[in-house]
Amino acid sequence: ADSLGSLEALVTLLKDANIPVQRAGIGPVTKKDITDASSNIEKDPLLGVILGFNIPQPEGVPESVSVLTNTVIYRLIEDYQKWAEHKKKSIELGALDLLVKPCRIEILKGYVFRQSNPAVCGVHVQAGTLKTGTPLMTHDGRDLTVVKGLQHEQENIEKAEKGKQVAASLPNVIIGRQLHEGDILYSAIPEEHYRKYKEFKEYLTNDEKVLLKEIGQIMRKTNPVWGV
Repeated sequence: ADSLGSLEALVTLLKDANIPVQRAGIGPVTKKDITDASSNIEKDPLLGVILGFNIPQPEGVPESVSVLTNTVIYRLIEDYQKWAEHKKKSIELGALDLLVKPCRIEILKGYVFRQSNPAVCGVHVQAGTLKTGTPLMTHDGRDLTVVKGLQHEQENIEKAEKGKQVAASLPNVIIGRQLHEGDILYSAIPEEHYRKYKEFKEYLTNDEKVLLKEIGQIMRKTNPVWGV
């Protein structure tokens, strides 16, 4: 902050709002402030931030470090709270992106391009999102294959969403033996991923919630406490 009185007022308001303060000082932002904030990002991304009251916005700050300044104390607190909320959402959405996506697909009849090594066939995404690398299981929960690749109009794609019809490359199965035209397959979501989805359910669409419930019911036929 620009003065001792301003600094004491700011620290008091931050503590009242349950926002922890590592260090407080008078004057412009220093290199040590930036270094300390950068170190905090590794421990807790929501605390790797510098708040400045009535001081100039510093130059040459790394993109990883956020500096929030304002000339009104209560607005500075609000700025931090909005920043923290946005940051938390970004972190949680990033974590969701690493999980196996829920999906339900149908093997299209009349669109088997290769029976094996790997099998290549047309699929219809009935619900959710089909991505390359997605493990697939049968309607009764038996692990079957992993999506090796996807194509749409002869172009390689990374994912296909609800309603799309794409060609899928499926290794380690033979169409006509383990897999048949018209079969319905689901993404084989690991149990820990399923639990993580439950933590972040506010970010899921209604379709995703319904599909996850369907997958959970399939898995609980053999393990009643799966995902609970």
